[in-house]
Amino acid sequence: MYNREDIQEFLRTRVARPASAGVVIYNDKKEALVLKANYKPYWSFPGGWIEDNQTPIQAAVRELSEETGILIIPQRLKFLYIINRVSNIMQSYQFIFEYSGMIDDFTSIKLQPEEIDDYKFVSREEVLINLNNYGGAVQIWAKGENIGYFEQTVEC
Repeated sequence: MYNREDIQEFLRTRVARPASAGVVIYNDKKEALVLKANYKPYWSFPGGWIEDNQTPIQAAVRELSEETGILIIPQRLKFLYIINRVSNIMQSYQFIFEYSGMIDDFTSIKLQPEEIDDYKFVSREEVLINLNNYGGAVQIWAKGENIGYFEQTVEC
């Protein structure tokens, strides 16, 4: 049996792995909302880094609100998949959730000007035609591989 001190000592020897969370949210045509961040060369789902003492769902709700002004009910988020992302800079996890609630009005989207340049709604077919224009999480969604665990190598 490990005691508290043994566990804390073990944890001090580990490298922390950052994580992010994203949200797939649909319009009435079942097209997904994607954002064009000014620091990325591709479109991605709303989302961002999970802050200390925050759950992935809390981060997904916060990031969606910060980036678009859209407020959602956390209990309506369903886990879709997690991506183990590896690059020459770091290794991180990306949690992807799907929102099962309805958003009545997307005309009031208010983009976060310091990070987000544009938004649009895309079908799976549109993404599949131009895969290189979309981040890995969007590509997985478009291919219908929406449940489980995936690994991705990211070039930086």
